[in-house]
Amino acid sequence: MAGAITTVGTTLWSATPQTAPPPDSSQAAASASAPLLPPFGPPVAAGRTLSTADMTAANPLIPADIYRTPANTVGHGDLATFAWLSFISAVSPASSSNRGVPGGSFSTSGASSAAGPLVWETYQHRTELLPCSISGGNASPTPPQPWNAPPTYVIANSGGTACSKVSIQGAPSLPYNNLDEATQIGQNSLFYPTTPGRPNPATDAQVLFEARANQYEWNFVNQNYASLKPQFGPFHFSPAITLPTGTVEVKAAWRPISSIPQAQRYRYHTATVITYGGTDTAPVAQTQTYALIALHLIHKTQNYPAFIFATFEQVDTLTNQATKQPSGVYYVPSYNKVAYATPSTTTFPPSGTTVQNPNIGFSVTAPVAKPNGVSTPLPLGATTGFPGAKVVNNLVTIPVTQPVKLVPDVARVNAQALAAMQGIPGFNNQFVWQYYRLAGVQAIPTNDETTKDFYLANIVVESSQPGIQLFRGFPPITKGTLTNLRNQVNVIDYHFSGGQNFSMGGCQGCHGVAQTQNGFDFSFLFFGAGGGGFSPETVGIVSPAAAAARLTAKRYIQPTSNGLQAEPPPVTKN
Repeated sequence: MAGAITTVGTTLWSATPQTAPPPDSSQAAASASAPLLPPFGPPVAAGRTLSTADMTAANPLIPADIYRTPANTVGHGDLATFAWLSFISAVSPASSSNRGVPGGSFSTSGASSAAGPLVWETYQHRTELLPCSISGGNASPTPPQPWNAPPTYVIANSGGTACSKVSIQGAPSLPYNNLDEATQIGQNSLFYPTTPGRPNPATDAQVLFEARANQYEWNFVNQNYASLKPQFGPFHFSPAITLPTGTVEVKAAWRPISSIPQAQRYRYHTATVITYGGTDTAPVAQTQTYALIALHLIHKTQNYPAFIFATFEQVDTLTNQATKQPSGVYYVPSYNKVAYATPSTTTFPPSGTTVQNPNIGFSVTAPVAKPNGVSTPLPLGATTGFPGAKVVNNLVTIPVTQPVKLVPDVARVNAQALAAMQGIPGFNNQFVWQYYRLAGVQAIPTNDETTKDFYLANIVVESSQPGIQLFRGFPPITKGTLTNLRNQVNVIDYHFSGGQNFSMGGCQGCHGVAQTQNGFDFSFLFFGAGGGGFSPETVGIVSPAAAAARLTAKRYIQPTSNGLQAEPPPVTKN
């Protein structure tokens, strides 16, 4: 039985965002000693373009916002510019004295990895933001690590009954990058094959992940941690939380540098990272060099309370641009079958509030998605029958595909960004950021799947269809079958008075599940709230029993008096 969380209270969750109660005096004292919140840059206006000056600016800032017209529109190219300006700031060198603050220019970090950790890398890791605090098998709320303290990772064991501090023998300090997620939100494991076309999960290079939050979210947790008392049925807050404007979260995907040919490693940002060997029940932390292959950036602004979602990827993730050969990247799903349903209503648990789902004209027996208006068949039935599937040592391996092409607006701004980089003094083929591109951006929720970037997904963060690539609605996994509830309402956009419901796709739709099902305001990091913390996932394919234990550790399993009862796992993109 999972003992990480003690059920507290009986108040039902509300679908209306509410702030947590005022902090007590001890929390107020902690808040008073917190560093000042960092500034944002100017909002992005219509027609803003990228220039070399953006690339060479000292200490560039993430834009505070972007316009939203009275007609509820925004130019997609302008959103792409917003995303690139955010990336420029996030990958600039971090200040040596303040975490999450630029201490140099984009041009500096692109020219040399010796520039030090990047701004986003010094955001707090999820285990710093919501550390484990368990005594006698019971969890209790605990404050985050101090913002400007060196990395300290306090983790839960795989059973959720005890905590421990990560340490590495012979290492006086820990690196900022802590790759404690070995699966794509529990749905699959991703690999780069030694030989493209010949998958072997036992020996191939596995992609690992980490999630982080900026100081605005840290400040919220620091002030309110004692009131973040989760309940089960499902794991949720009552009342729901409302994160502050200015909240930024990132999720990064990495592959071992050893899996990349020596002659091509200059095309990647690399870092010393923590990975976990051994087993989930006895993990062993170790440091290795990994290469960054993807970066999600999500940002809550005044005009976009449902967040702006942008995702960047290294250009060689699917097809190696240097050799023009396929990388062979593939995934191993954690489910055996895929099915679809279009329920008439959605209930926001556990309040019992029920809303109507939209009629989207979807066939559950001949499923089709229409990314950017292009009809694309969706997989159905046994995973062994998916295109290109191979069974290797009793594991189903499925090649990653990319059915959604770059939106022309995004491709145009990517070209503009590259041209601006080429104007940097001393620019050459070693400048690393030229090998990263914006995959897409979302901001305004909609039910219309033909709109630009409705199915926003990253090749190496959302790899499996339809669970996280070509996703909309809600995809619970029950008894080995992923059933995509295709039209489920998953986003409430409070830009409108009283809120407006949507069945959204892509990153925004996934994170919306955290809002409508858990009361987390688009952030899945709060599965670690209440002192339950997070358990690291070790490298490699695990047994079905270990996979089930991971879902328990993620709070996707509800403890009952009769043992463990499975709940539909939410889709999470931290």
